Amino acid sequence: MGEQVRIGKSELVVFMGGMNAMPMMYALELKQLGFDVLYFVDAAPQDILSRPENHYPDISYPYPPWVIERRLFSQLLLPLFPRFSACYYRWYIRRLTGRKKCVFVLNGFFASLAPFLSWASRKIALSHGSDLDVWGNTKGIDGLVTGFRKRSFFRFLPAPLAGRLIKMIVARQYEGYRQSDSVLYFPKGFNNAGDSVMQSLIDEGVQYVSRHDISDEPLKCCTRTFKEPCSVLEIFSGVRFLFETFPNGNSGYNKGNDLIIKGLALYYSRNKNIRIHFVRKGEDVDAARALCKKLGIDAAVVWHDEMKLSDMLALYEASDICFDQVGAHWIGAVGGYALWLGKPLIANDASLVNSGVWPSENPICSANTAQAICDWLVKLENTDLRREVSEESKRFVEAHMMPGSVLNKLFDAGA
Repeated sequence: MGEQVRIGKSELVVFMGGMNAMPMMYALELKQLGFDVLYFVDAAPQDILSRPENHYPDISYPYPPWVIERRLFSQLLLPLFPRFSACYYRWYIRRLTGRKKCVFVLNGFFASLAPFLSWASRKIALSHGSDLDVWGNTKGIDGLVTGFRKRSFFRFLPAPLAGRLIKMIVARQYEGYRQSDSVLYFPKGFNNAGDSVMQSLIDEGVQYVSRHDISDEPLKCCTRTFKEPCSVLEIFSGVRFLFETFPNGNSGYNKGNDLIIKGLALYYSRNKNIRIHFVRKGEDVDAARALCKKLGIDAAVVWHDEMKLSDMLALYEASDICFDQVGAHWIGAVGGYALWLGKPLIANDASLVNSGVWPSENPICSANTAQAICDWLVKLENTDLRREVSEESKRFVEAHMMPGSVLNKLFDAGA
């Protein structure tokens, strides 16, 4: 496939879909470069993680004119009614802006609208992960049907009907990626199912743009100074609890939370003067709480409800050591924020190193077993080592996880 023409500033760039408000980091970058941007928010206020005002200090509610709130009961309705949905947004955007052509950046199930956006000048699918490697994976339909038909509104439907609808959604989601001009997805080697889907799309002529980045916009008000030791060692893990239940049928999303708990329990037998902060999010929270009790660390654990990113960043800042996943998944924003703030990060970096995205020499406290976690906690008792890892982490994240290089492949900042 030949070089694709990059998008200039004469185009209106429309963002649709906002899982974890991740697409907003690209929208803000483009606005800073002088692009005309329209960003749709479809999540309800109680979906804290997907509302941009909970992540980005420059976005307030009520929203500025370029951020449009149009709530959906469920994004799953989009691939069930893609033609109607596309027609609605065409009418609305034309009424709002007068534009007949624009570039679409589609996240989540909005990707399924791509075949029906014939009036778009370009269609870019921006994947957050499972919207492609689970819901766009036609080879994994049976596992998805088994795991998901008792969730969302499917649980109210007869099992055969739920199964047929899920299969329809997967087929339409894949077709949406196939009819996109470009797909932004994680580097090869992160997820076997995702690699398979991406290879099929590449074979169909779709441009693949690799992404593994975070935005530093939400972090602008944070301090990056080293936290001097206090009487209690503060440990924070913002990792979603997903280690034994995989309703989407992809065990590659295993976060290894059970290993984190077991490693902390090993360390707790050595040092009781610790405080562990967990967030109640994910399918396996109850299993995690039971494991903490079984291993005798529940007295040291503080459980937090899901929160705005600003509140979560306060937990980061108060911590001495942080965790990202130690299972089969990869280091994402949870770990990226820790690195940016200079917090020693215990995580499994194997997928990043093995895929060549990160060098093997990096500041991650690499672990994928309970014993390795405990060993790192013992090493990090040394304040000088923590300080050294902190400084290396800040330099590393700036070199390897900023979003500018991804946009440069698609947009012409000099146009």
